[in-house]
Amino acid sequence: MSVNYIDLGARIKRRREELKMSQAELASQAELSTQHISNVENARSKIGLDKLVTISNVLDCSVDELLCGSMKTGSRLVYSDEIADIIEDFSDTEMRTLPELLRYYNYIYKLLKQNLDEKGKE
Repeated sequence: MSVNYIDLGARIKRRREELKMSQAELASQAELSTQHISNVENARSKIGLDKLVTISNVLDCSVDELLCGSMKTGSRLVYSDEIADIIEDFSDTEMRTLPELLRYYNYIYKLLKQNLDEKGKE
């Protein structure tokens, strides 16, 4: 299995934004160019292990949090934490509708996967 660079870039971007950090700030602290950070976040460039470790340290997260979409096992906890963070701010109404949404997950997943596959071809 190879690294999913689209997922990796999205997770770097999400974590950077959670920290209210600009690409320039991340680049400066990681001693990389802003263009390189942009390219990594948009999966236009692959990133080496040394730079990934540096970025994860700057973002105060583990490398596995950034790579969990590429891991076969061990990522369930990361996903569980991510889901918990998402639903933490849900209203009572949103929480009541969540089980119904999960019942239709397979259908929704197929639509999302098709959309991602189409974007990956662009």
